[in-house]
Formats: sequence, C-alpha cells, structure tokens
Amino acid sequence: MKRFMTMALASAAMLGLTSTTVQAGTYNPKNTTSFSINQRNYVAKGRVYKLRLPVAGRLITNGDVTLKNSMEWTCIPYGKNKNTYYLRKGTYYLTSSKNTNVKTTFTRLTKVRKSLETYVETQKNNDNSSQNARKIEVGQKIKAMGEMYNYDNIDYYRFTIDSPQMVTMKMTNNPIYQSGKGNIFSKMDVVMFNDNNPVGDGTILYPEQFKVNGNKTASQSWYLAKGTYYFSVSTRGLYNFQLTAVPDTRTVPADTEIESLKDTKDGVVATLRDALHAKTYELAWREKGSKRAAFSSSSNTTEVSTAPTTRNLEVNGHEIPVRMGNKLINGQTYEFAARGISNPKYIRYGNPETNNYFGAWTKIVEHTYYAPSDATPGAVNLTTAQADNTYHNIHVAWNKIDSAQSYRVAYRQKGTSKWYYEVTDQASNAVTGITRNRTYEVKLQALNGKQEGPWSAVKEVCLK
Repeated sequence: MKRFMTMALASAAMLGLTSTTVQAGTYNPKNTTSFSINQRNYVAKGRVYKLRLPVAGRLITNGDVTLKNSMEWTCIPYGKNKNTYYLRKGTYYLTSSKNTNVKTTFTRLTKVRKSLETYVETQKNNDNSSQNARKIEVGQKIKAMGEMYNYDNIDYYRFTIDSPQMVTMKMTNNPIYQSGKGNIFSKMDVVMFNDNNPVGDGTILYPEQFKVNGNKTASQSWYLAKGTYYFSVSTRGLYNFQLTAVPDTRTVPADTEIESLKDTKDGVVATLRDALHAKTYELAWREKGSKRAAFSSSSNTTEVSTAPTTRNLEVNGHEIPVRMGNKLINGQTYEFAARGISNPKYIRYGNPETNNYFGAWTKIVEHTYYAPSDATPGAVNLTTAQADNTYHNIHVAWNKIDSAQSYRVAYRQKGTSKWYYEVTDQASNAVTGITRNRTYEVKLQALNGKQEGPWSAVKEVCLK
C-alpha cells in the first residue's frame, strides 16, 4: 500500500501551445521582370522574375528553375520530376541557371486538397485547438497540410487505446521551404499529451517534443497507459503520418486504486493500491463542481502532507526548489483521482524527463474533508450582506472567530424552500450564479471539523 497526503502545486499553463508568428517580407530584388502564371514565359539566365499567387495553390513548372519567397527562403519542389510546388498566397521570385522557356500550371489548393488531406480542413471546420482535435485510429494513414492558409494554425489529433501500448509515430515532413536563413517553418514539432484527468488538467508526455527538421521521415515512440491521447503538429507544408502500437508490459505503470481517504488535521491521506512499475504516485483533486485546474501532489514517500513543503526539481543538472502545498478547506467536498508514475523524482509541472511514464488515472472518488475536532464552534455574526449589481452577485462578510476552522454560507431565493451552500475559510464570500431582479435570503454558520455552530440571523438582499 502507498499512502499519500494531498498537496497542491501552483498551477501552470500546461498546454498553452500557440502558432508561430509570420515575419514580414524583406527580400525585394530590384529590376525584376513580371512572370505570368499559366502561360509560357521566356526566362533569361541571371534575371529575376516576379510572380504573385492570389491564393494558396499548387504550381507545376516544366523547367529547371529556383523559387524564393519574400523572405528569400528557397521553395522545395516535390513530385517524381521535382517540379511541383505547394505554396501559400504571396509573392515569389523565379530564376533559372540557363536561358529557357518556362511554362507553369497553377491550381488552387481548394481544388486539389481532397487528394492531399485525409480530413479536409476549412475555416469553419478546422482542427486548430485540442477541443476540435481530429479523431483518428491507430494504424490509420493520415495525409494533411499545415499552415497553408492564414486561418490554419497548429493541427490537433486524438486517439484512444484500451491497454498499455508502445505507440510509434512515423512522420514525413514536406515543408514549403528549405532550412536556413532564419526559416523556422521547415521545422516540425509534435507534442503528445494525455486527456484531462478525471478532475481536470492534462500532462505533456515524454519525450516533450518530437522534431522533424526539414524534408525527411522520422519515427518516435511513446509508452502510454490505456486512455485517450492528443498530439499537436506544427509545420508549414504537407505531411503524412501513421501511428502503430504494440502491447507494453514492462514500462507503463499498472492501474492503481484509491482504497481509502482519511482526514487528518493537515489534510487527507489517500491509501493507494500498489501498481507494478510505479516508483511514485500522483494524487489530483479539486473542489466538486469547480472548473478550475486541479491541484496535485506526487511523492515517492509513503505519506505527504498538505502543509506547505519544498521539493527539489532537477533541471539541467541543477536542483530548483519547488514550493508545494495547499491546505484543504474544512467542510468542502473534493473529487480525487490518482495514478502511478515510473520516475521517483517526478514533480508535476516540471519538464518531462526520461522515465516519466504514467499509469491510467483512477475513477473519481468524492470526499468531504473534516479536520478532526470535538469542540462545537460559537455563533458568528453575518456583518455584511449586500448586492453587487455590477458583477451580479451577493457579497457577504463576517468577523472570524477563534473556535471555527471554516464557514458555511447558505442562500436561497425568497419564497423557496431549498437552501444552497458554499464553504470557505475566509472572512468573506461572493455568492454567484444567481438571478437578477430577485430577493435572496442569506445566513451563516461556523464549522469546526464536523461540528456545526448555530446559524446567524437571516438577511435579505435584493439583486437588481
């Protein structure tokens, strides 16, 4: 058995992935000659020809030419004859190493993209966020385009496995431009992360980034527990990939389970079932009904206190102190989930490291925390109960008393019988989610463990 005391860690923006910023063009050669697309043009050796594509498209040439964009990045030709370009809308410059007649055939990408994409992406139907991630299957071959349009940003995908697997991605990157001269768009980044845990918040998985630099094919594997996973692909150009999977029984931690939750004066001790391959465990929780990010704790010891503590995170050979801990509120109901982790030095929100392999999250366990106490708290006076008509809530306040660990605010619409409750350990609270142009009744009581003090007098508040 492994015992864990819940403790909070300051939340971080785990999945704040954003698209790259486009640079303004700086390449503008003088004495250029206009070049007409979809026509035959005479091209003289040493001269620079300027052409403009009105929209993103496919450009096929019949000659040995070089194309550069307004950043002087050389465009990459594809196809059997290395004469097919896939380009964004914009201005390009054409040169040739010899005198020749060059004919080009230009086709809008919207007319050919069905042959280039497994899932055709449009401005209304896109996969530019994890909420709109494309559902794919392991074994499915995917073709796609990245950032070929101004509305097209990072692409997101999701897949599900029903048992621990070693999942391998074979990715081919076909960028628009050759690497070099400040070109950041030929470098593909793939980031794998798991679905939100049962109480919210996801985890970027090791390796943190899978990079494919330039026009090449590369592979990367992840060891994953059963569950749903997401990954993002950031590149500019065409790409294709396939996920394959084989069972894993040696790396991914087995399932754990929350067997009991015990209250102490410092928080909750969770008793977890041992999980094969787990060197430490993570416990995550948040207030029931809350949409905020979860708190979490992780430790390779048998008990961890919710009282503030400091653990050291090793980064590039240096140990950085990380302050952890957040005391639970007496009388508040929480949702808990746990999982096993292979790395005994794991600290949530640290950079993914070697051996950070995660087991599956348990199901949610609900638990109301009551600090042990036998003393009944005294009466508390509700000093303030007033409407905040700007933010449409009711502000309540009181003076704390020594015999209370927390306070329960009760409210209801006047004329109704059902009370609603909120718990806090502060000396004030904002009652939200209520209806305007109604009168509400509010009252307050002190809590000390499970012991309840008397209710205060009821105050009426009219919210306009």
